[in-house]
Amino acid sequence: MRKTVFAAFLILLLVAAGTASAIEPMARTVYVTLSACEDGSEMPGDAVMWQRVGSKYYFFLPGTGTLENARLWYGSGDAAINGKTIRSGDRIPDLKDGEAIRLRYMGKTYLVNVMQGSRIGAVFIDTDSGDMKKIDASKNYRESGSMFLLNEDGSVGYDGALDHIKLRGHTSAKFDKKGYAIKLHQKASLLGMGKAKRWALTSNARDHALIRNQICFGMAAYVEMPYTPQCRQVDLYLNHLYNGTYILQEKPEIGENRIDIADLEKATEAVNDLPLEEYPKAGSASATRGQFKYIDIPNDPEDITGGYLVEFEVSRDRYAEADCVYTTAQGRLIVVQEPEYASQAQMQYITKIMQGYENAIFAEDGIDLVSGKWYDEFIDHNSLVMKYMLEEISKNLDGNKSSQYFYKPEDAVSTLVFAGPAWDYDSTFGDYGRAKDSRDLLDPTGFYQCVVNNNLVASSYFWWPKLYVKPDFFESVCAIWQTRYAPALRVVLGREKDETGKLKSIEEYAAAIEKSAAMNFILWPMRQSSENIARCGKTFKANIEYLTNFISKRYDFLESEWGNRTEEPAEEPTESLAEESPAEDTEPSAE
Repeated sequence: MRKTVFAAFLILLLVAAGTASAIEPMARTVYVTLSACEDGSEMPGDAVMWQRVGSKYYFFLPGTGTLENARLWYGSGDAAINGKTIRSGDRIPDLKDGEAIRLRYMGKTYLVNVMQGSRIGAVFIDTDSGDMKKIDASKNYRESGSMFLLNEDGSVGYDGALDHIKLRGHTSAKFDKKGYAIKLHQKASLLGMGKAKRWALTSNARDHALIRNQICFGMAAYVEMPYTPQCRQVDLYLNHLYNGTYILQEKPEIGENRIDIADLEKATEAVNDLPLEEYPKAGSASATRGQFKYIDIPNDPEDITGGYLVEFEVSRDRYAEADCVYTTAQGRLIVVQEPEYASQAQMQYITKIMQGYENAIFAEDGIDLVSGKWYDEFIDHNSLVMKYMLEEISKNLDGNKSSQYFYKPEDAVSTLVFAGPAWDYDSTFGDYGRAKDSRDLLDPTGFYQCVVNNNLVASSYFWWPKLYVKPDFFESVCAIWQTRYAPALRVVLGREKDETGKLKSIEEYAAAIEKSAAMNFILWPMRQSSENIARCGKTFKANIEYLTNFISKRYDFLESEWGNRTEEPAEEPTESLAEESPAEDTEPSAE
């Protein structure tokens, strides 16, 4: 990972790909590092290029090191800082956060603003090509490279090969500030999270408070939803250019330190001669109700009852994208994420369960006519309740539409599917709403996941509304609110303390990234798109105040609805509302 200072640095272009479009390339570049190193040593892996944003120049430095260790690096030539000559690799005298230095380099003088981020992790990724153009242009392109990670205390947390980095997300892939998926060459524990190869770097581009995902994952962990992904705030550098404040997080996947259930894909690989991806694709080419796509794998292991990880999805585009996917009787998609390459028998097994569940919740008496089973004989009752409540409490835009995961262990562990893990909460707590149909999202009172046209009624294809009108489901909602989620929101609002450390207050989350947020919003200014009618504030502080006020009012409303109550919700009307068009209700998940 360490790089020798070559004379070629003199002609290295500062490539703007992967950073804000406002950054302009400079013909020559210099670096600053904060790692403690000896004179004459090689340039450390945390080298940060200067960047031009608009008409100003910046050094966006990580908070993991001390400015007393700052060193300047450049190619052949000469440089001076504030009138004092400085050689490449020398310490920078009197470098101060928030102040500017006069940097004279190759005969020109630049006023460079110095900013240092918060005491959070810093991730440095170098791609083989040296830029992000192809990666940012297509979700199908991936590139190998290397990664250097500094822990919050400045120690090295990872320094090694990166199998690949690629673009991730659906709607968010179109944002200027991109999100990425990375795969390490070997399993590693990053920032105290469990060892794994695959990780996500979530941009939180819509969330100008930058902490909504962190709050929702913290709440999920607090109420003890199994396999909740851990996450950490980091500053991300791509090819030595600062790219903003991100969340480094565990991905929903089957594995020892993730969703710890049987690995059906490995079991399938063991009984077949070829790699599973080499077998032909088969099944319905289009999203036809009751049909699926699969991989024509010749042999199945003896036990195909688990494990499975599937995602509920409304966007019909996902049918074409996925290799293994089922269209339910109600026209919704079940994307089988794991096993990634599922056989015909495996698809038949897991889709039969999910279809039976859908049949049951859409039946007035909650019973699947095919199997005669009650809805919670398919999916664990408490996991359904807790997952619904997280979507409703946060007023998640995608709560009925995308990023809704379910996992199925092998029968020896459980014959039931479980709702979860939690995922994707950047469009929550009133930070996004479309002028056309999402105004209710901006109101901290009222329901969103279980209503259609302001009526407590299940639509013809959403799942959460059909559950909410079941009396036993509503009773569980009220009970779990009082014992788990109400205390969680009091922690978030700073009224109580979580001694386990799983959940913190808004104030604590915000203070931990305040300095990094200042850097992030210089690079990625707070812009409101024409379609987003949410107005959360023009500064980081204003966004935090907006979020606090929203959650406080949300708590009061839900306490009035669920607190100390056990009565049933309003009955579902006998005359259903006009069916919404699936093609018009879909907005792909932001992440």
